[in-house]
Amino acid sequence: MLSPDHVNSYLDSRLAERQVNKIQHGFPSPRFWDEPSVPLDEIGEDRMRLRAAGDQSHVFLYVGVPYCLPTDPGKCGYCLFPVEEFTGNAALENYYGYVEREAEMYREQMEGAVLAGAYFGGGTSNLYRPPVYHRLMDMVRRLFPEIPDQADLTLEGIPQLFSREKMQAIRDAGMNRISMGVQQINERLNSFSGRKQTTKHVIQSLEWARELGLAANVDLIFGWPQQTVDTMLEDLETLVSWDVHDITHYELNVGGPTDFALNRYHELPSTLANLEMYRAGRDFLLDHGYEQLSTYNFRRPGDPAAKDFREGYTTRFEHVDTLGLGYAAITFFGTPALAPGRSWSFINHRSLPQYKAAVDGGRFPVERGFRHTLEDWLLMLLFRSLISTEINRVHYRVAFGLDVYEKFATVWDALAERGYAEITAERIKLVGDGPFYAPMISTLIAEERYRELREEAAQRKKESRRLATVTPGVRSDG
Repeated sequence: MLSPDHVNSYLDSRLAERQVNKIQHGFPSPRFWDEPSVPLDEIGEDRMRLRAAGDQSHVFLYVGVPYCLPTDPGKCGYCLFPVEEFTGNAALENYYGYVEREAEMYREQMEGAVLAGAYFGGGTSNLYRPPVYHRLMDMVRRLFPEIPDQADLTLEGIPQLFSREKMQAIRDAGMNRISMGVQQINERLNSFSGRKQTTKHVIQSLEWARELGLAANVDLIFGWPQQTVDTMLEDLETLVSWDVHDITHYELNVGGPTDFALNRYHELPSTLANLEMYRAGRDFLLDHGYEQLSTYNFRRPGDPAAKDFREGYTTRFEHVDTLGLGYAAITFFGTPALAPGRSWSFINHRSLPQYKAAVDGGRFPVERGFRHTLEDWLLMLLFRSLISTEINRVHYRVAFGLDVYEKFATVWDALAERGYAEITAERIKLVGDGPFYAPMISTLIAEERYRELREEAAQRKKESRRLATVTPGVRSDG
């Protein structure tokens, strides 16, 4: 266990550092996913065996698109995800044919599984023409013939690409929610991204969604170049006045060879200014009847079209099964009930030619993955639970046979002393500034295990270099 002095020193030294979101992929970071051969047949057998034994997980399905509209600056100035520039519907629909073929590879594994929800993400999933939304849902129904009424089926897109015809096709196909990456309503600030959306695009899309009975989420980013607390609050006030029930309000991730990192870094608000934006945004939304569901998601009760959607987080410590289809899609599969080393996180190819070549060859298009020990799976679920701002000690004890408070007591105590967490016999809840600092907290909790992983990676590199220096056919032991 980390010492109290180390924990407090760690927190003190990082409170003013930018809060890079390191927990969206669970534990560990994808840079540690270095297994080139992921045993998909073994994973499929485990899926079916658990289901046959009555350990029925609800599967969350993610279907990705590689394409985005070209912008100047590239990738909207800030995006860190792998994407391809959109060149036309022919390439997009050719790609979708590959996704259908990949889905067919999982059909036997998914037999009898229950769909909890589906998210059609990106890239930009509303680039598809209207008829393709029916094909998307036909593919989902081949994997999951009976979709529960409460399943949330969300399609992500950008406002300027929605049309009423497209929105109606989305609804008629069986999807029930859209999520719009608006990022900035302020048109001057939005122009820094090179995106062509206008306020009119956003309003019109929301009106169509409401008319057609689709729930609607709007994503906004704070910490944007030249943004202030006042301009941020103006955007939130606008969404509230438009009666938007579901708002995702998250901090800008800055890094990589992006325009914002290279050319606008000096225009970015400081970490402490971002913290002030988080506080002001949270308080404004809570004062207007919204509930904070996660570190970044706020929802106002009363939307007749809304389902119980939980993006990227978990509130339990049981069987997790997130199936990712398409370019760069990520899958999580595992449960504490499995033998150590049989829980996995893995990512599909981030090269579109390699993704297609694998499918053409009849292979699962997996690039690399990470085989979890029980300790790793514990941390992975803990990371995803932190996003919900609350960790259930009872569920954790049932799943792992130990108390999550006792395991990381020095961390929780330090957070409680600073007003970042509340601890009861049933739960640990992030409060105050705690949700803002969730990425830092997760990294601290996993610090010892990350150190071990770095040492293991260094040892593998050392051994690889040693083997590379051995002349073939010559003994290296003298």
